[in-house]
Amino acid sequence: MPIPRPAHRAPEADGARLVDPPVVAGDGSPACIDSLVDNNRLLRAAFGTTIGDLRLWELIAATRREVLAVAATYTASYRDVDRPTDVADWIARPIVMAGHQPDLFHPGVWLKNFALDAYARQVGGTALNLVVDTDRCARAAVPLPLGTPDDARLEHVPFDGEAPEMPWEERPVVAADTFASFGRRATDLLRPLVPDPILARWWPLVVERAAESHRLGLAIAQARHALEERLGLETLELPVSELVRLPTVSVLMGWLLSRAREVHEAYNAALAAHRRRHRIRGHGRPVPDLVVRDGGPGEGPWFEVPWWIWSRDDPQRRRVYANAGTAGTLLLSDLESLRLELPITPETSPSKWVDALARLEEHRLCLRPRALVTTLVARLLVADVFVHGIGGAAYDRLTDDIVERLTGCEPPRYAVVTGTLHLPLENVFPGLAGSDPLGELGLVRHRLRDLRYHPERHLPAAPRSPEVEALVRRKWQWIETPPTPTLARRRCHEIRAANEALAARAEPARMALEAHVEPLATRVRATALLRGREYPWCFFPETVLRRFLLLEKG
Repeated sequence: MPIPRPAHRAPEADGARLVDPPVVAGDGSPACIDSLVDNNRLLRAAFGTTIGDLRLWELIAATRREVLAVAATYTASYRDVDRPTDVADWIARPIVMAGHQPDLFHPGVWLKNFALDAYARQVGGTALNLVVDTDRCARAAVPLPLGTPDDARLEHVPFDGEAPEMPWEERPVVAADTFASFGRRATDLLRPLVPDPILARWWPLVVERAAESHRLGLAIAQARHALEERLGLETLELPVSELVRLPTVSVLMGWLLSRAREVHEAYNAALAAHRRRHRIRGHGRPVPDLVVRDGGPGEGPWFEVPWWIWSRDDPQRRRVYANAGTAGTLLLSDLESLRLELPITPETSPSKWVDALARLEEHRLCLRPRALVTTLVARLLVADVFVHGIGGAAYDRLTDDIVERLTGCEPPRYAVVTGTLHLPLENVFPGLAGSDPLGELGLVRHRLRDLRYHPERHLPAAPRSPEVEALVRRKWQWIETPPTPTLARRRCHEIRAANEALAARAEPARMALEAHVEPLATRVRATALLRGREYPWCFFPETVLRRFLLLEKG
């Protein structure tokens, strides 16, 4: 049973940040990044798992060496990197990691990168961000708000042309003019709300990086990372597609694939336990169960495993199924067009696992881990602390359970960082931050309900006519009449009839209230839209971003 982790919620207030644990201890609490690093190192030291012919700690040491070297080389291809001269000391220092897709994410996500840098400085370690280019690029467009607090709308502005859904790893720029003009187009649309977004000065760097990287996601990620260098961050980056090609990582991948059925069962058992704990119905939340497919005669069942597969010629991610029915061989297939025979079994040597997985790349085939396996690799083999956002932290409770089921050991714990930043619209719309159209709408609806059941309260203040007084007396006579079985139906009917007769005389009050409902509902939608926290970080002025992102160093 995994150790219970606190449920985190994104802060609601503009400019608020969640950093758990804090960079330094405070307010009488000993919790901080130093204590988390120490705790995680103790947890990892307790692992008795053997991966192939290596103890886990041996594989960890080798992986950290490879990851740091490759990440430094990759990062140095587009920005300056200060490599420590004492490599052994570098490997021994704490590594703090995070990761996200290479898209235009909101400032609360970007805050992770700044916390990553602050954490690493505090513990004297290395900050490493994974560019999750193995995730899918579904749409190359971002939402942009237009309008006023009385009537606002979203416009989705493309930063590249339409293309079939594919992993970021494969996604090129397909519409050069659309891509090159995005900064100008989005800035022009934003100008009535945000006169000086950082986008205008930053997007030319994205265009420049696209000419070098030839990939849409890497262009965005590298340009963002270059900006972080100007803002003072000393972090390394590495695409997940590069991470999973490392020989040491391939050893862990091969070990997991050699136990495909066990991984399949641990994954589904962790999902089932999660649904029971949180009383979730259905088998699609938070992620779908892995399925079993019948094989051919003498072939045995195919167990779905948490990887994706595609070919360079057809970069559509497909689910992966494993079959170990043939001695000495692991069959992997999408059960459509791809079928691979790999010498990956518990009995074969790790060197064969590595060679087999490397040959897939030579044949233009990509086998990539899904999200839970990606963070499992990062947390077990590399990171002393992995930094999640709210969503990743929720999903990685499943990873904790899977690790415990496969190894019998408690996995290292993670940090959680996020924040909320609204577009700075107070100068454009004074009073927007303090407005509460939802509260006003609730008050109007409460009054309409009160008018329906207590219309006498909403009649004109002038002396009431004898007819109105008679209706009110009759209503209250019936209200005060006990609802006995013989009178209950008539009592209800009489009260309702009195209310309807009185409401007819309060029609002007009802119409006046009704007239406010739709404008207020429109204001509620508009205000919620303008105060959204999901707008790309590059839509904000640099001064606003600096205040929000630059954490105090301890």
